[in-house]
Amino acid sequence: LDRFLDRASATKIMTKVLGIKIESNAKPSFTDSQNHWATPYIAAAEKAGIVKGEGNGIFNPSGKVTRAAMATMLVNAYKLQSTANHNEQVRFEDLKGHWGEKHANILIDLKISNGTENGWQPNRFITRAEAAQLTAKTDMLQQNLNDEKEITTATSYEDLNLTVASKITAQEIDSFIAKYHSDSPLVGHGQDFINAQNQYGVSAHYLAAHAILESGYGKSEIAYQKHNLFGLRAYDGDPFKYAKYLPSYGDSIAYNANYVRERYLEESGMYYNGSTLTGMNVKYASDKGWAKKIAGIMERIKPFRVEDYTYAKKLPKNPETLDVDALSNEIPYKMYADGSSSNVVSSATYYQVPYPFNLKIKSRPDVAVEENKVGTVTPGTTIFIYREDPNGWVEFSFEANGEKYWTLKNKLSM
Repeated sequence: LDRFLDRASATKIMTKVLGIKIESNAKPSFTDSQNHWATPYIAAAEKAGIVKGEGNGIFNPSGKVTRAAMATMLVNAYKLQSTANHNEQVRFEDLKGHWGEKHANILIDLKISNGTENGWQPNRFITRAEAAQLTAKTDMLQQNLNDEKEITTATSYEDLNLTVASKITAQEIDSFIAKYHSDSPLVGHGQDFINAQNQYGVSAHYLAAHAILESGYGKSEIAYQKHNLFGLRAYDGDPFKYAKYLPSYGDSIAYNANYVRERYLEESGMYYNGSTLTGMNVKYASDKGWAKKIAGIMERIKPFRVEDYTYAKKLPKNPETLDVDALSNEIPYKMYADGSSSNVVSSATYYQVPYPFNLKIKSRPDVAVEENKVGTVTPGTTIFIYREDPNGWVEFSFEANGEKYWTLKNKLSM
């Protein structure tokens, strides 16, 4: 196979790349291309305005393609004239006054083609490898330009499309949470927000801000005991009872991302009013200032910059649906056999509710926040144990079947 590209082969490449319909019986106007293997391709390319003849009704299908001719084909095929940056400065002396100067300069402007120390060499025959490289670069550029046009640049987090990838890292999320609440259970879970973004197509930055607002940095009782960061099914009548239990914070973030994308951020979603915080606010929260609060936290985590999202791409929607209603609202306790006991090995604080933070206790309205912490158990004390929760708290009593409290398992000989 000749290493240099001929005009017939170049024409076939162009029609294939552009997806132009080929009619097997079509004929071009060129007299020398009526019974050639590339006849239908030449006819299609001529009709599309990609190729022209060499004059006198001749196409010269076997003729070698010069670099200038290839540039002309690419510019015409991809309609690149309008996307080039016009610069009147002469780049290469050997292009000055050449018939292919305009088209070659467009490829140079778009960084599709570079010259050499010997000029741009418009009259040199182009190799098949060079032609393939130029075509691939042009095609990629055109795809990027088309993709960019689909995204409207936001001016703030409030009007940012929540289905585009955020410009944030797991470390940035973790650092922000640790800075303001070093005791937050969410510290170290930054990667879970990134994973949910990648898997379910919702901004990790938004998910982190929403979790912080909804769960008080992961320190609300529902968030801590049920790993439910977003209040899924936490109905007003008895929010702790009805709130769904999630095995981990990562699961909670994933379920919320899937739920929000499907119902609030897709045009087909039942609560869709635009894929932004402002759009979500219409149906998601009765608080009219909800979107501003989320956007404010996002701004504190990482200030908004227009350039971060100018060319952001929309994330694909995961076709899988995570069924929130299939989740249980019961915490899965590990039960100990009747009469089980353990020894306290290090000084242990004990509580009425297995919850160490100073936010409202919803599981037991009879227990005030300041009354939850009861006292300290000294090492060497023998206690009776009943059950263990997923966070490592053990329910115990000082006497068999006596009043029950909670302390951490790591303080016991277990």
